[in-house]
Amino acid sequence: MYSPADDSKADADTPYVAYAGKPLDLPRLQDDTRADLVIVGGGIAGCSAALHAAEAGAKVVLVEAMTIGWGASSRNSGHLPPATKHEPDEIIRRYGRVYGERILNTSDTAPQVLADLTKKHNIDCNLRLGGHLTGAHMPERMEFLEKRVDYWRKRGRPLEMLDRDQFAKMTGTEFYFGGALDHRGGSINPLAYVRGLACAAIKAGAQLFEHSRAIRLEREGSEWCVTTPAGSVRAKNVFLFTNAYTDDLWPGLRTSVVPVRVLQFYTKPLSSNLRQSILPGRQPMIDTHRVMHAVRVHDDGRLHYSIGARMRPGSAPTPEKAMMRLRELYPNLGDLDGGTWWAGWMAFNEANSWKMHNPEPGLYAALGCNGRGVMLATMYGRDLARLLSGARNDDLCLPLTAIKHVPFHSFSVAGVSAVRKWYRMQDDREDRRVQHLKKATS
Repeated sequence: MYSPADDSKADADTPYVAYAGKPLDLPRLQDDTRADLVIVGGGIAGCSAALHAAEAGAKVVLVEAMTIGWGASSRNSGHLPPATKHEPDEIIRRYGRVYGERILNTSDTAPQVLADLTKKHNIDCNLRLGGHLTGAHMPERMEFLEKRVDYWRKRGRPLEMLDRDQFAKMTGTEFYFGGALDHRGGSINPLAYVRGLACAAIKAGAQLFEHSRAIRLEREGSEWCVTTPAGSVRAKNVFLFTNAYTDDLWPGLRTSVVPVRVLQFYTKPLSSNLRQSILPGRQPMIDTHRVMHAVRVHDDGRLHYSIGARMRPGSAPTPEKAMMRLRELYPNLGDLDGGTWWAGWMAFNEANSWKMHNPEPGLYAALGCNGRGVMLATMYGRDLARLLSGARNDDLCLPLTAIKHVPFHSFSVAGVSAVRKWYRMQDDREDRRVQHLKKATS
């Protein structure tokens, strides 16, 4: 079966590359060494864990199969919604009061943690916390958003509801019935950010190696041994942060998530008029569709649109098809030839949420971003690093759970594809009903 790790080894052609500095060009691991902690995976979670563990005095070695941030950490939309995929009452119901409150607190405080990290380590990643927008594609979804806003406003957080006119003014589209503005959220250059975390970890004393795929993980007495093609690391603690790119390094971990390929489209620079009307405050926007729109405008005036899942490897969207749904939001976009696209993989599971595992003493894994990667990866990497400073398993933000196999994993590509098509049909049906409603009331 095709694996995300089988993708082209080239870096993705994203809008982030031009503003992320030079590649780090870190060495390969070419000898045998020892550490307190070995981390597998050089994305945001891995680099966050390496930084925080090294700052706490641990000897840290990180091995990355490709280059730092090569996977989803540099290929995502760069949105920073300060929320989990589930609403607060659902979080409490699923995890109980203790862990539920910890998870909610983690998502709530994540924006400030990122702001503090980038300031402390001088990470130039165009972090903007000017707010994050969510549009209601149906009148009923306004009630859903009102409930979310009410929950956080009662706790003193800066969220507000926007009526249809207010939302249209902030987004430049009249497609929605209104929406919510979460002033805590924002956007980021994720490639610059993960490289900055890596550089900060190295300055703190961690050793990071690129092009050093972990090919074997074995227990040797009281230690773990992680082997790469040209070297090995022995340590009492191992963290696995491989997410959608998880292979069979540890039994059962690969089949605990379903990799979902997501495409991003990046237009040529918009005209001056469009730049001033589409997301003029530069807050990124998502919506309440099942297969949601995700839109932002970059500083160079290019429109960035997350197209949605395409499960087949190598499937390339045509610009026309890619822009069809975007034109539903912005009918006056005009000629947008000359854009580009790229793809990355997200890890989904049946919980639609991050999970942490501790299958053996000293061995931990965190994966299952489910589209909530940048901020929560930072937080959960930092959280696991606390174990090196004496924190206990039950002090963690997430409960440690057994690795759970996704049923019929071999058919997951077909299954996810079918679910996506079903969701899209549902969205289209609702949109058609809403269009009739708008015409009837206009």
